[in-house]
Amino acid sequence: MKNPPRVYSGEFSKIGYDVEETVTHDIYSSTNFQYVMRQLAHNGLTFMQGIAFEIKANQKGFPWHHDIYSFCYIRPEDLGYTLWIPLDPINTKEQHGGMAYVSRQVYSARNYFTLISQLVQPDKLYEFLQNQDLSNYDFQCADQGENLILDNNKIEDNFEVGDALFIDKFVWHKSCALKAGPLPSRMAYVMRFVDSQSRHSKVFLEGTYSLLEATSKDVQSDMGYKMANVLKDGEIIPDNFVTLKRS
Repeated sequence: MKNPPRVYSGEFSKIGYDVEETVTHDIYSSTNFQYVMRQLAHNGLTFMQGIAFEIKANQKGFPWHHDIYSFCYIRPEDLGYTLWIPLDPINTKEQHGGMAYVSRQVYSARNYFTLISQLVQPDKLYEFLQNQDLSNYDFQCADQGENLILDNNKIEDNFEVGDALFIDKFVWHKSCALKAGPLPSRMAYVMRFVDSQSRHSKVFLEGTYSLLEATSKDVQSDMGYKMANVLKDGEIIPDNFVTLKRS
């Protein structure tokens, strides 16, 4: 892992993209793991990326957000999933430092994906990017009104080492600040998956990246570009994509 970029919407001490060691492959390739994930997602899943985060005391991590940028390389209607695995115990009555989320039944981010899929169509995107107020838009993080809804309906769980949280890309979630205490930092590992029938969308990828560049200074993973180098538009994401993106 390395220090996050100087300009970044998340508050972390360390961050690392494409952290995929042999043990990671052994986990997502195991029969037992695949069985459990299929039961959770109700379909087969394809592993896409491993990411590591560390926050220190009084750091807040990410604000309320959904995963549009994390999964913009697939069609907006296709499902993407995050398995969030804390590597330290999380106690909501002591230091916190975990993950808060809101049920899709209360407030879903699905409409954001529908909105952006319309904005990034080739016949509309150029005109929209000329909007002088574009810098005021944030297509990933909650606005002031949404923050009130999300804070009032959030769920925050305790975690022991070995526990994990599994959510899809439409679920609003945020990091919980790590309060001062005996734990100097909290590390977490994220495994990202897509539904095994997900297809690559060149239009959604390129359009969403254009919106990101126009509205944010965040440095994102370059995985979408890696995908564009090896897959054709509309192609099903192969189950060996992790190997392909290294080639």
